[in-house]
Amino acid sequence: MLVAKGAIGGAVVVLFSALGEVVRPRGLAGITSGAPSVAVASLAVTVVATGVAAATDLARGMIAGAIGLVVWCLVGTEAVKRFGALKGSIATTGLWLVTAFSLWAVFLR
Repeated sequence: MLVAKGAIGGAVVVLFSALGEVVRPRGLAGITSGAPSVAVASLAVTVVATGVAAATDLARGMIAGAIGLVVWCLVGTEAVKRFGALKGSIATTGLWLVTAFSLWAVFLR
């Protein structure tokens, strides 16, 4: 199952990357080749392998991680300006972990 997730995820990433190369402006290439394509492949494999209920739980976890990522992005720019690239990134990654796991603990557990 892990190999199937990797293969499907990789194929979808390549597809979205190719689409991103065609679309203008170039900044969209990074958006279309990132985590959403891997999430779709992962959800598809999970539905086939273990059913919709497991995929629903997986999707909820992805939502918690996405909210954490939004917090990371909002705080990260200021943290990098204030503390430098390495320290700012480490600090905001910790914030992402706290946010995502807190949401998981409160709403998804």
